[in-house]
Amino acid sequence: MSGLRAGAHECSIRSAPVLALPRLQRFSITLKRRQRAKIKIILALCQQPETSLRGLVFLYRFFLCKAV
Repeated sequence: MSGLRAGAHECSIRSAPVLALPRLQRFSITLKRRQRAKIKIILALCQQPETSLRGLVFLYRFFLCKAV
């Protein structure tokens, strides 16, 4: 087997090899990307001198502690 993720398989669509991940695994990868993007936003706001601690706590709760 080539260097594929566990549970992944290769399929050909119109002769082009495509990596097909299971649906839950794709969803998990998407969630991780969104989480990283949210963290980057919060870190960028932390660099702003006018950002208050109360505002950062709100953003943390809103972005990171939100139930899926």
